[in-house]
Amino acid sequence: MREYFRLVKNLDFFLLWVSQVVSQFGDKLNQMALIAWAYSVMPGSSFQMAKLIFFTIVPVFVVGPFAAAAVDRLDFRKTMYICDLIRAITVVTIPLLILPHRLILPVYLMVFISFSITRLFVPAKMSIVPNIVGEKEILPANSLLSLTGVVAAMFGFGLGGILVQSFGIRFGFLVDAATFLISAVSIYLIGRNYKPRQVSIREEAFGIGRVIVNGLKYTFGGGIISDVKKGFEYLGKNREIKRLIGVSFLLWGLLGGIYATGIVFIQESLGSATADLGMLVVFLGMGILLGSLMWGKLGIEMDRFKMLYSSLIALSFFLFVFAVALRFPLPHKFGIAGVIAFILGLSASPIMMLSQTIIHETADEGMMGRMFGIIEIIVHFAFVVAMFISSLLAEFFSEGSILILWAGIGIGIGVDGLLRLRWENA
Repeated sequence: MREYFRLVKNLDFFLLWVSQVVSQFGDKLNQMALIAWAYSVMPGSSFQMAKLIFFTIVPVFVVGPFAAAAVDRLDFRKTMYICDLIRAITVVTIPLLILPHRLILPVYLMVFISFSITRLFVPAKMSIVPNIVGEKEILPANSLLSLTGVVAAMFGFGLGGILVQSFGIRFGFLVDAATFLISAVSIYLIGRNYKPRQVSIREEAFGIGRVIVNGLKYTFGGGIISDVKKGFEYLGKNREIKRLIGVSFLLWGLLGGIYATGIVFIQESLGSATADLGMLVVFLGMGILLGSLMWGKLGIEMDRFKMLYSSLIALSFFLFVFAVALRFPLPHKFGIAGVIAFILGLSASPIMMLSQTIIHETADEGMMGRMFGIIEIIVHFAFVVAMFISSLLAEFFSEGSILILWAGIGIGIGVDGLLRLRWENA
């Protein structure tokens, strides 16, 4: 605890910490406002929800591959506050200029721009820490930022869902824009210990713009296919990572299949657009936090893939329980849903940790970054495809039935994986 108190006394770190707590809260509040907007445009439509989520994911393919390299050539502090200012402008445009005219496509455009800028903001945030704290303070600084970021995000979902439902969608977007402005001012004030790079604001802004343009060329010009091909050539020689990518593809396909459909299922089952959904995400996040602490110690000596498949089976089983339980008019339905959501978080936490761990343990140092990049592209592709498949199925079947279907697929994948491991080790 002393390390954390010492860090907070560092004015530069304190400003960074404040900016992250505020912007994380606002970011999740923004997502609640977007979910409420999609619900207002077409209530009960999984396809409408899937279209919205699609524009939050596309920047992973378009901007993601260039973001980290571009940020390394820019000034971290300027990149962060310029990104925050751009995000504030795009977000505030939605309630002031777009919603009053009941336009739909411009909302998607603003969402795409905002999430593209976020892909630049994140590596700058992760890179600035060593420039404002001492070498021995880097680990506790990252730990504090990560922990409080998760807590702020959970409160953003929970409180944000209640605020949006109580005061309206426009209120949610306006508060989110305000949080980006607060974050931008906090980052702008960093400077006591920070040594800036000699990059003008004009160069910085043009650099950010070039990332998006190059990203579009990379995506639609075949660069992304070339990089994935090279990665797969390496994968042919690494059995463990090849298996991890196969499992990750199936897992994220499962998550994509239940994401948009699950949001609509919760809205329809509990009768609210965002309030109950936000609180269930809080329960889920609490389970992930506790599970990460628990499995981080208990899973040290366990076989990585055995643990991965077992977690997938547990996650799928409790997804089945969740889908069945909410279909009936049970007393205390929200309380039951909250308990199951917490258990889902516990079940999912090992999966989130193991993917990075397996790559760290098996990939060559020169290929590690590319492996992470390829996995991110592949899993998001699986997520998007499965999400749209589910949203199309929702036109013919109930959302609860689709969740049960995906739960069965997840259990099947997990059992098949465990049997294969047992056969290989026999």
